[in-house]
Amino acid sequence: MTASVSLRANALAMLAAKLLPPVFAFAVHLGIARLAGPESLGAYVTLLAVLMVFQAVAGAGMQFLVAREIAAFPERAVSHAQEARAFGLVSGLAATVAYGIYAFTMLPPERWAPALALMATILPSAWIALHDAVFIATRNHYCIAVVAVAENSIKLGVAVVALAMGQGLVAVCIGIAVARLVGLGVGGWLVHHIGVRKTWQFQLGAVAPFARAVAPFSGLFVMSMAYFRIDVPIVQMIAGERATGFYGAAAALYGAMLLLPESALTVAYPRLAWSFRSSKDGYVRATWLVVKVVAISMVPLAIVLIAAAPMIVQVAYGATYAPAITVLRLLALSLPIHALNGALGQALQAGGEQRAMVRVVATGLIAHAFLNVALVSWFGIEGAAMAMLLSSSWVAAGALRAMHVRVARIHLAAALTPAAIVVVAPLVLVSVAPRGYLAAAALTSGVCLVVGALWSGMFRAGDIEGLRAALAGRGGEAAA
Repeated sequence: MTASVSLRANALAMLAAKLLPPVFAFAVHLGIARLAGPESLGAYVTLLAVLMVFQAVAGAGMQFLVAREIAAFPERAVSHAQEARAFGLVSGLAATVAYGIYAFTMLPPERWAPALALMATILPSAWIALHDAVFIATRNHYCIAVVAVAENSIKLGVAVVALAMGQGLVAVCIGIAVARLVGLGVGGWLVHHIGVRKTWQFQLGAVAPFARAVAPFSGLFVMSMAYFRIDVPIVQMIAGERATGFYGAAAALYGAMLLLPESALTVAYPRLAWSFRSSKDGYVRATWLVVKVVAISMVPLAIVLIAAAPMIVQVAYGATYAPAITVLRLLALSLPIHALNGALGQALQAGGEQRAMVRVVATGLIAHAFLNVALVSWFGIEGAAMAMLLSSSWVAAGALRAMHVRVARIHLAAALTPAAIVVVAPLVLVSVAPRGYLAAAALTSGVCLVVGALWSGMFRAGDIEGLRAALAGRGGEAAA
């Protein structure tokens, strides 16, 4: 299989793996929204938002370190996996205990039972992160899709039966826990099947050295997860569960869109790590091409989401959830910025500059939390979407500065001014259009995007071939 065909195949497999869970999760959201109402949906999305932060603590970002190391040194795959397995045991148990303390001290008694069921997913999540790293590093991305199908089919099946029988959140959460254990089992079998064996031979002595190596990845991953989840408990605390249900409806749709650039970046990450090892010039060129492609490609999606938000919310959730429309339109404005941040963050990690990105995300998380508290208090659930837009812009500025200082100097005015115009103008146009002219505004915005990209010279002949060459390991020679 050629490098370009492999890249496309892995990208499609990773896209399937990333999209399948939110598709199934969205079906569960719809079931709760329509059968149980906004209050139950608000409680559910709050439980899941906090759970995912603790699952991130359990995984501790090990997938980024392990995927990078196995991709660069495949001969050490088994030892890396054994070290990560032992670390996952420690981090998973610690995160489980911490979540239990949170649940029984911060949640009302009626939420203890579903939280207890969800607590059983935390330790398996650490080892599932390891499995994903092995699949990515060995370019067996299809295995992630297989695990996703197995796990989420069970989750959806149990949730549908539970909701139809009126069993409520406890039964749904038990289904989530059972499905996660199945995902762990299937993933472990596939890791063995592709040839990375004896990973369950724990190297407990390697836990401390592995913890030191993974620390910056862990900080970055956990803070990134908290960044995308902290808005939900803040909305719940300030506005209540019903308003959180409306916000959660919009956030679920928006979060599914974020998985498109994430799937592409997951495929590019081990190749960027390999490119950095073989040719820094090729790595730098590939980085900027990836940044341009993923950021600009999200603009048409944002345009469509802004224009079609009233119809999407109506069809998916019904008229009761009309307050989610404005939230969804505001969140859509952040899509290209998050794609930019994801590309820059993974590039910095691939180049060994994860500590710089940790500092950027840390300041962004602090800003995001303060903005959410202030803006939700002033504007309601729309304020949370405003906070996302402002704080993600802050992170983008910090990530660009880190690339400028630590990787390759950027001529900021020449590079960013045309890009900002090309991205911002179409989004502003469709955002301010009256309700009756949204379709025409979306079409006009799309034309402006294409014309602007051509006018600004953002893309040149040979860019895509240069990207393929750099990611295939042919470095600066083929990409120049």
